[in-house]
Amino acid sequence: MGSERNAIGKHSNEDRKKRVKRLKKTIIIVATVFLLVPLICCIALFMKISGMEKRLDSIEEWNRQTITVGELGEDNLVVHAAPKETANAGASDNKIKETSAPKKDSEVDQTKIKGKKVYLTFDDGPSKNTEKILEILDQYKVKATFFVIGKTDEFSKQMYKQIYENGHTLAMHSYTHQYNTIYKTLGAYKKDIKQLSDLLYEVTGEKPKYLRFPGGSSNTVSKINMEDVIRYVDAEGLAYFDWNVINGDATGKKLTEKQMVNNVISGVESYDNAMVLMHDCAGKEMTVKTLPSVLKKLKKMKVNILPINDTTVPVQHIHVEDVRK
Repeated sequence: MGSERNAIGKHSNEDRKKRVKRLKKTIIIVATVFLLVPLICCIALFMKISGMEKRLDSIEEWNRQTITVGELGEDNLVVHAAPKETANAGASDNKIKETSAPKKDSEVDQTKIKGKKVYLTFDDGPSKNTEKILEILDQYKVKATFFVIGKTDEFSKQMYKQIYENGHTLAMHSYTHQYNTIYKTLGAYKKDIKQLSDLLYEVTGEKPKYLRFPGGSSNTVSKINMEDVIRYVDAEGLAYFDWNVINGDATGKKLTEKQMVNNVISGVESYDNAMVLMHDCAGKEMTVKTLPSVLKKLKKMKVNILPINDTTVPVQHIHVEDVRK
């Protein structure tokens, strides 16, 4: 009897030990889950916040850059209206139609293109740098978008025409690029953008449909509400484009070639719809110098390098849908 009791007691002890072990394992598993789930959520939240901060930093940095450039009052940015006789000088509509080449890329439905899309855009031209950039783009068989300002000298008119006839997108930035003038009143903005639209129409025979606001749609220097400007532009049937990638040519910092190229490539890697902001005005020789390296790397990445057209998904700091009435 004693041996039986001992055997039963021993068996009970073993059962208790097993139950205790199972309970410990359960507690450890539950505790681990409770620890891991918040940790995973925190990591995911941190990554999301980091991505949002990167985008905000890019927007804020370019707001500072464009404002700084405008306030400096560079000669290439401050362009005054020429007399009407000068502005009207140029080829007739018939000659324009004879020399204008069809722009096949402007008719491509980009929504059906698979893969990463990259838009190379150049602001504040034309200048001698525009001519060099056009040569490089032609060499690499790439189409881009030029947001131009108003100039009525014969060289600038030839650049407008060459941009258009080479199949690039000729778009508007502003006529004067003078913040205090164009953003003084809504009427002042209307007058400025109409003057540029009329000039480009006289040179190419086609009304421009796309624009980029000086300083972007979220600029903080405008004396008028940018939402009112956006509503006007939208009502006129115009589409505006901001940016989400920069090469850094207007930061006021002396960047190396490697830094400028890396700015573009790292930015493109972050977006499936990358709108790259660069400048082709006078003084931006580094942009010209680095462009071949940028194009080589983009080609190697096998991305789609496209000009802006009617099917381009716009990058906008202030979305037009948010301000439509």
